[in-house]
Amino acid sequence: MPTYKLSYFNVPGRGELIRLLFSAAKVEFEDHRFEFSEWPELKSKMPFNQVPVLYIDGTPLCESGAIFRYLATEFGMNGANSLQAAYIEMVHGVLHDVYSKLPFMEKDAKVKKEKTTAVHQEHILPALLKIEKKFSESKRQYLVGDKLSYADLKLTNNLILTEERAPEILPQLPNLCALRDRVRNLDGVKQYLASRPISKM
Repeated sequence: MPTYKLSYFNVPGRGELIRLLFSAAKVEFEDHRFEFSEWPELKSKMPFNQVPVLYIDGTPLCESGAIFRYLATEFGMNGANSLQAAYIEMVHGVLHDVYSKLPFMEKDAKVKKEKTTAVHQEHILPALLKIEKKFSESKRQYLVGDKLSYADLKLTNNLILTEERAPEILPQLPNLCALRDRVRNLDGVKQYLASRPISKM
């Protein structure tokens, strides 16, 4: 087993799915977190002047998508075949597109709350309702195939965020919420979620 070190800001962001993959697989890694104030000094030390960066036995791998797909494949969480892998990536892409519209960097609390509600109602909820319908009809335990994938981890992390910031939409998503609860109580994931720093974003 190689040694792993993840370098990313001390926020969930693009690093959180990677951390959840390690946690779900129960694979040790060095979680190198740093504050935004440290970034100017660290930036030039990163291969492409950006993060996350995963060091595998000291060799850097950049770009969050490349990192989580690599780890998911290594840990058996990227589907049983190429078609499942494509559907897993599709689900991740849909979730990423709508959740990336949230105003994470907005400093005005009132404006941030209003924009968060609007994004959930106009973008996130419509996408989640479509996933809820397909998932309900599938009668499966996981979003794609018959085992945990990074799509399930992505959904779980996003729904935990929604639970904190727009809980009023969740009663419309009973099956996805049940999946979220199963995943966040998995051994490894449960311990990580209980110990991770509270996000300031």
